[in-house]
Amino acid sequence: MKNYDTLFFDLDGTLAESKRAINAEMAETLSHASQSLRIVIITGGILKQIRTQVIDNLLKDAQLENVYIMPTSGSSMYRYNKVNQVWDMVYEHVLTQKQKDLIISSLRHTLDNQVSFTISPDELIGEQIEDRETQITLSALGQQQPIEVKQNWDPDQRKRRELVGFLNHLKDDFDIKIGGTTSVDITLKGIDKAFGINEFYKHTGFDINKGLFIGDQIIPGGNDYAATKTVIETYNTSGPEETMTLINRILEDGIKDVVS
Repeated sequence: MKNYDTLFFDLDGTLAESKRAINAEMAETLSHASQSLRIVIITGGILKQIRTQVIDNLLKDAQLENVYIMPTSGSSMYRYNKVNQVWDMVYEHVLTQKQKDLIISSLRHTLDNQVSFTISPDELIGEQIEDRETQITLSALGQQQPIEVKQNWDPDQRKRRELVGFLNHLKDDFDIKIGGTTSVDITLKGIDKAFGINEFYKHTGFDINKGLFIGDQIIPGGNDYAATKTVIETYNTSGPEETMTLINRILEDGIKDVVS
């Protein structure tokens, strides 16, 4: 029987709808869980996004010293400093300007000249290619596109798999991951959620055998799939509702093994 003491979560599609804040019930569930478990949020999003979607919505009784933030696919890590009430950076792996320029130009060329689908500038709402310092993220329809539109654009990931196929020249130096509903995340080679999970344990010294990763893209090619390369167990969730049910089962059952 396994006792979990650390729960790792993807964000969009796992804790909340894409780019939306967690709802009140999720905020209460996570706040309660933080009193007895370590909560780690590891996602393709940036620090500000994670704070806006999750941290700023937690209840006053949340134990932030038990909450860890790992933005941009685990390429950086932050922990809460209770004394100074700030989030201290533990590590960060930043792309060079030359690397950023190569990735961005490759994405633009592929979108404009190689893929079979087209995206008109008029369709975009928000930034399409975002420099997140440690990661370049393509949001095909723009960062601020309504979730209903995003969900219908590439539900089977066929468009993004086609796009990624034209980026083979980048794969010696970078990791390319399909994430969210319309996004592709590109980081330095070897940096993915498996890297982030292992770095978390390297920097904290906690027992890696007591961790559980929960995400909605634990499928080959998905940005959560890398978690299966670690020794911690994984759980593929259908969305925030199932995630809440799972957290409550873990809490109610005395943090026992719930993964079949």
